[in-house]
Amino acid sequence: MTAQSRVSAFTLAPGDSALISTIEKFSFDFDITATIGDKFAMSARGLLILHGAAVHPGYGRTYDSMADRWVPKHDERLYFIVANVGPIDIHLREGDEIAYLQFFDIEPAAQLRSVSNVGFDYLSRLFRADHDTEDGGLAYFRNVKDLRSETESTVRDLQTRIEQSQREMESELAQLKREVSDAQTSVDRVTNASNTVVVFGVFLVGVTLLGFVLTSIADLIDKLPDHMGAGRFAIVVALAVSYGVAAIAGVGFVAKAAWASAGRTPPSRSGR
Repeated sequence: MTAQSRVSAFTLAPGDSALISTIEKFSFDFDITATIGDKFAMSARGLLILHGAAVHPGYGRTYDSMADRWVPKHDERLYFIVANVGPIDIHLREGDEIAYLQFFDIEPAAQLRSVSNVGFDYLSRLFRADHDTEDGGLAYFRNVKDLRSETESTVRDLQTRIEQSQREMESELAQLKREVSDAQTSVDRVTNASNTVVVFGVFLVGVTLLGFVLTSIADLIDKLPDHMGAGRFAIVVALAVSYGVAAIAGVGFVAKAAWASAGRTPPSRSGR
């Protein structure tokens, strides 16, 4: 990061990090120190601020051997690394208050010495690609962000596969239901056909037995005396009518059973 790449406003997406500095320049006397605290309003939005806990006495001072005194450094500031650990974007602009200082008077040390500051250029290495990292930014927050993206992608793929499998299972279940319905229809037809055959067989047996009975009765009628001619004729007519009615009823019953086995309703005669 160079001076030309510095910006006055930027947005931190969840997982992003940045290096910022104070607008104010600092030069502490050796009898002054300060502690650094985060603004709760920014922390509540998910802004994590990484910094030292205190500003050492003499921070921003350098010893001028020619003048034999401690003088302010040219451009000494406080530097912070900020990261968005919240769920939404955080917009930062130049002049936003993200931290505060509490100043304290202290007894100066017996031996004064310069406070070393790694500075902007040193800290900016965290945000430059080099041989050890693939891209800039704090590795932890970058990895968490990448892991979240990969997890969301995996979850979406898994949901898509589950929905596809569910559709395939529903299609196979519908096909199975159709096959079961077709098989049940075939079984019903076979059952109805076999019932028709049984009924027709019973009808044939009944007709055969009735014919046998009628033949036996006819033989008995032949053996009746001749003076019962009229009565003999009446008996024969009655037997013939009974046989005819039984035959017609049997045929109708068999026809009705056949229509039922085919899954149709027998035609009915409309009244006039």
